[in-house]
Amino acid sequence: MTQAPERTTVGIVGAGPAGLVLAHILRRERVPFVIVDRHAHAELRARSKAGLVEHRTVRLLAAEGIAETILHFTTENHQCEFRTPNERIVIDYGALTGGRPQYVYPQHELVGALADALLASGSDMRFDVTVTGVRPSADGVTVIMTDAVGRISELLCDVAVGCDGPRGVTASALDDVRVVEQTVPASWLAVTGEAPPLEAHTIYAAHPRGFAGQMRRGPALTRYYLGVPTEDRVGDWPERRIRDELSQRLGVASRLDGVPLVEPSLVDLRVRVTQPMQRGRIFLAGDAAHLITPVGGKGMNLAIQDAVEIARGLVDRFGRCQDERRLSRYSETRLPAIWQAQAFSNWMLRLILALGAASSESSDDARFARGLRDGWLRSLQRDPLLARWFAYAYAGVDPE
Repeated sequence: MTQAPERTTVGIVGAGPAGLVLAHILRRERVPFVIVDRHAHAELRARSKAGLVEHRTVRLLAAEGIAETILHFTTENHQCEFRTPNERIVIDYGALTGGRPQYVYPQHELVGALADALLASGSDMRFDVTVTGVRPSADGVTVIMTDAVGRISELLCDVAVGCDGPRGVTASALDDVRVVEQTVPASWLAVTGEAPPLEAHTIYAAHPRGFAGQMRRGPALTRYYLGVPTEDRVGDWPERRIRDELSQRLGVASRLDGVPLVEPSLVDLRVRVTQPMQRGRIFLAGDAAHLITPVGGKGMNLAIQDAVEIARGLVDRFGRCQDERRLSRYSETRLPAIWQAQAFSNWMLRLILALGAASSESSDDARFARGLRDGWLRSLQRDPLLARWFAYAYAGVDPE
């Protein structure tokens, strides 16, 4: 039996970085909200994903009273390394941006801290709740939910914000939007190493056997990536095979021996942008609105930046000033920054993967792709203007 609908001002679907940051700002500004997520509360800290936070994102969170109160950004990442079997090129982007690095903050720890703080404040958070439908009407937006024991309920919201990821139902409720999507002709396997990183910076390795990467996730966790054939499945890659390939492609000899490699998964390398990111009273943020490759660590940052912008619009609309102009311009404001991040990610992906190479390493296409990659790396080393552009775009520092 369906219960009588409840009512709130903002319904937030999804307790990821975007949904939780949005909820914190609304709580501070006393805008009523309900946040629902299909996972149990304990599962929030169990899903290891992104981990690099941009300089501009930390500044936004500080301005909203979240950084240095709930989230403490203490672990800095100043360098990234491009590695081949014959050469290692380290770019000190922290120095090039005047000492403004990225910060290492694992996503599962970030969402855990944000959720715990909201629960401690008495906010209305509902876990183990699956949203099965989002239905706009003249009265608002009805969010249809099913809890862990199968009870169906409805939440009538003035506004609904979909932060429910690329497979969530909120996006399907938007009419007359255009979804621009592209599939990257590559596949990555991700795995978490239960040990400190091999080097105290990010590594992108280009090897004849394929791509390998190391991304820091904290003092005792490291995220590794392997380029794998697009037809492969997780089951094709037992732990020993992953370790052997990482060791060879990263050129680290036996340094990974004995390191537990857990949580193997295939990374979705599709890219997608929904235009516009809003229709009527329904708004999208984060992966629900756009997907970006993991290159450069932009995904979680875009989600948080979306959340801050939409929160400010909602506060204007439902706060003291009752002004909906900023909220109505949400897509117009965010899409240029999203496309700029997509452009950088696309450029960098081509740099590290040498996309366009044929399967044979001796083919002319492969040689040409490697030549282009090497040409870009030489330019990053020798051209101060290009190096500065890369550093600011990579670290997420706004131009001065």
